[in-house]
Parts: sequence; structure tokens; C-alpha cells
Amino acid sequence: MKNQNFSYKHLKNLLEIGHEIEFVYNGVFCSVNNWTDENNESAWFFSTNQKGEYTNTFLAEFDDRKTLLESLDIIKIKEKSLEEIIDKKLYDPSRLTIF
Repeated sequence: MKNQNFSYKHLKNLLEIGHEIEFVYNGVFCSVNNWTDENNESAWFFSTNQKGEYTNTFLAEFDDRKTLLESLDIIKIKEKSLEEIIDKKLYDPSRLTIF
């Protein structure tokens, strides 16, 4: 897939089948991934790293794709929605990684 064809809908479709995504927007490293923490055996998180300041936001239990997709719709990064960042190609396309 070429980055110019990447859309918010495609991002959601990829996550729904278990892929993980990393990208950089306006100097902020962002990722949607699944991992384990002290409260969750396996869950989806939205993580950011800006100049060494890390955030990890719980999105949903790993098997709860409905909540995962709904949670994506409320993510904001520097006042921009995830949908706007992806669909308007505001992220750095050279730093988009899909696992």
C-alpha cells in the first residue's frame, strides 16, 4: 500500500484485524498498539512521545474491536482529530509504519 492511499477508514480496518500503527504528527510520535500492562492482560492503547514526555491511553480490551473503533473517534492530538490528521495527510508519510 502506498501512503497516499492511506485513509482513516483504512486505518480502522487494519486495526480491526489486529495490525498496529505508528506515525509522526507535528513532532509527536504516535502509535496505536496492543500490549499488556498491570491492569490489562491484553489491550489496545494510544501512545504518544513528544520530547521524552510519554502518554499511554487505554482504548479497549484486545478483543473488543467495537470499543476500539469508537475510542479512535475521540482521540485528539494538538487539537486535531485522528481522522483529520490521517485523511488530510497532516502526518509525516515517511514515518508511517503498519505492523
